Amino acid sequence: MAHPLDRQATCEKEEIAMSASHPEQLQHLFAERANAGDLDGIVELYEPDATFTGPDGVSVVGSSAIRARLAELLALSPQIETLASETVLAGDVALISNRWRMRLGGAADGFDGASREVARRQAAGDWLYVIDHPALADRAEGRSHPVRAGAPTVSGSSSERPGVDFEQLRYEQEGSVARIKLDRPERHNALSMQLSEELMAALERVRSSPTVKVLVLQGAGGSFCAGDDISEMGLWGNANEIVRRVRGYQLMADTLAELDKVTLAAVDGYAVGGGLELTMACDFVIATARSRWGMPEVDVGITPGWGGTTRLTRLVGRRMAKEVNLLGALHPASRAAELGLWNRIVADGRLAPEVDAFVEVLLSKNQQALRQLKLIIDRGAETDLHTAQGFEALSAGLSGAVNGAWQVPDADQGAGVLGFVGKAELWRERRGLARDFWVDGPVAG
Repeated sequence: MAHPLDRQATCEKEEIAMSASHPEQLQHLFAERANAGDLDGIVELYEPDATFTGPDGVSVVGSSAIRARLAELLALSPQIETLASETVLAGDVALISNRWRMRLGGAADGFDGASREVARRQAAGDWLYVIDHPALADRAEGRSHPVRAGAPTVSGSSSERPGVDFEQLRYEQEGSVARIKLDRPERHNALSMQLSEELMAALERVRSSPTVKVLVLQGAGGSFCAGDDISEMGLWGNANEIVRRVRGYQLMADTLAELDKVTLAAVDGYAVGGGLELTMACDFVIATARSRWGMPEVDVGITPGWGGTTRLTRLVGRRMAKEVNLLGALHPASRAAELGLWNRIVADGRLAPEVDAFVEVLLSKNQQALRQLKLIIDRGAETDLHTAQGFEALSAGLSGAVNGAWQVPDADQGAGVLGFVGKAELWRERRGLARDFWVDGPVAG
């Protein structure tokens, strides 16, 4: 005969399998049903008009759209292990923070993740998701780990954004490191119109990736990049169309510069014109001693369009930027290091191990600290001292928050968001005071 406590545990387990009587049970139900491949059961955990935002940042609303997103997950045969859960209750609304581990396709290795969810108590007393936002996370702070065991290492095709195929570059991702290699060696990796479009697509893939921490940009065949493909410039169109294309190149450089990842240009051979502009949009540059750089556009009768006069002036000063652009010479790699244009020059044949060692150091860091440092340095360099110091102060507060000191006594600890979702008393009080305040204009009636 079963012990009474055993019978009670069995009953509780059966109850959990049917519905969530407490919001923290939603995570366990999700894991159980995902592990069993029960798509219908998972969708039942969401309100009909719930919002689901995946790790890729794309949000969908409603049962049908959520079903489609979750079907993609179940197609990978996931096995989810719940690690921890924390819930803040405000009446019939709950803010839930979860941590979990997932393996795909029966693989031995996997990856960790974290979710933030809002759940609401239903009329029958059970809880359902209103908002669900899972995101991937590093298993150990700042250290590389497989995104998923058996995940494709991409060369010429897309792993995270299906439907994008590359012909003139190679995209690879291993753990937290993405590598983009320009692949037109017969043209010294000159940026054709097609290669430029592919590079923008690859950068967008890196930008939207929740797992990439470091991007390495390099070239195939003994050259980094010889700049824009001059032979195609006749196809750019009239003056207005040229402006549009140059602005597209500026957007490409800005996208590279503003990634919330650390970016490294690994230069071997020529980095001239647009190739040099790519290096200036990266956070770091390591180059071989034989590398050469410059802005030779002046001798073609054209001017740089996406960094050769702007970023270069900010990096090396006005007088040196004029020398580089007006003369058009090709300079040795050592000169770039002397000017602070590139970080480090290594012996020919030593580029790959030097890059790998540098990436290892980066991945050992607190990645949130790296993201903050990159942002405040880049933004601070473009503004006055006191504004830049404001960025530093806010970054210090954010560092304290992510390191555990996030509860400020006179902040509402998320109650405002929960109050809005549940239309609680706090929300009604605040809106009641503010909705019609001073709407009659500056002169009191």
